[in-house]
Amino acid sequence: MNVNSLIVSTAMAEALEVIGDRWSLLVLRDVFLGVRRFEQLRQKTGASRATLTRRLESFVANDILYKCLYSTTGKRFEYRLTEKGLGLFSASLLSWQWEYLWVEQIGDVLPKRLFHSSCNHDLTPVAVCQHCKCPIEISDVEWPDLSQCLDSQFQEITAKNKQRRVRSSVKSGLEDLSLVHVSSLIGDRWSLLIIIASFLGVDRYDAFQKQLCIASNILTGRLNLLVEVDVLKRFSYQENPPRNEYRLTEKGKSLFPLVMVMRQWAIDWTFKDDAVEVLTHKRCNQALVVDVQCQHCEQKPWPRDVQFQYSDS
Repeated sequence: MNVNSLIVSTAMAEALEVIGDRWSLLVLRDVFLGVRRFEQLRQKTGASRATLTRRLESFVANDILYKCLYSTTGKRFEYRLTEKGLGLFSASLLSWQWEYLWVEQIGDVLPKRLFHSSCNHDLTPVAVCQHCKCPIEISDVEWPDLSQCLDSQFQEITAKNKQRRVRSSVKSGLEDLSLVHVSSLIGDRWSLLIIIASFLGVDRYDAFQKQLCIASNILTGRLNLLVEVDVLKRFSYQENPPRNEYRLTEKGKSLFPLVMVMRQWAIDWTFKDDAVEVLTHKRCNQALVVDVQCQHCEQKPWPRDVQFQYSDS
C-alpha cells in the first residue's frame, strides 16, 4: 500500500508543516481577502513581527506566496499568491463556510456572505467527488485496511511535526479574530490529529494515546477542549474504573470535507506524479478525488469570480 495515498500520510504531514498552524491559516485568510502588506497582515492576524516573518518566509520558500516590489524606496514588498497558493482557495472557502455555520459571531472583517458572479447567486461552497459530484461525507468513503499500517501512519505525521511553534502574539486592538475557531482546531497539530483519528474510527482514550504517541496531559487537555467546543461528545462505557468514548458530533463531522480538501491539495502539489488514490467513494465506486464547487451552478469557484460581502443586505 502506498502510504502517501492515505489521509494520514507524508503528503498531509508536509502540508501541515507549511500551513498547519493557526498563524499560517490566518495569514492565508487575509491574503485571500486582499491583504498583502506586512504591517496590514500583522494588524489583522495579531501575530508578532517574528512570527509573521517566519510564516511569510516559509510561504515564499514553499512557493505559496511570492514577493512583489511595490516601492522603489526602502525595498517594500507585497505578498501575492502563486498558482500553488491559489490551490488553497477551496480550503479557505470551506473554512469560511464552517465558521459561518457553526460560530455565532464571525467577526466584522470576515465576509458575512460570498457572492459568485459566475451565476449571480450567493456562494455556498461544497466539497464533492470529482466523478459523481456527490457531496463528500465520512460514511461514503471506503477506507483501506488500516489495521497493520495505522500505527506507522500516525508515527510519520507526528514525527514530522514534533517541533513546537511558539504562538507569540501582540495585541494591537485591530486584529481580526474571525476564523479563530476553525484555525485553532485545524491549526493545532494535536487537535487535528485527534480529529483525523476520529474520522478513522478511533474513539477511546487508550487508542488515541497508542496511535498518536501523545502525552497523557496533552491528550486529556485536547479531548476536553474538543468536547467543550462540541466537536466531540463524551460517552461513558464503563463505571469502575470510569472509561469514556469520544465520538464526533455533527459539528465535528462537518470538518471532514475541509480536511479532505487539504489532503487533496497536499497530494496535488506535493506528490503530483507519485500519488495513488486508494480511498474509494462508495457512491460511485471510484477513487476519491475531491473538488469544491458552487452549490447553485456546480462550477468551481475562482478568486476572480468571488465577491466578499460584509453586510447582510
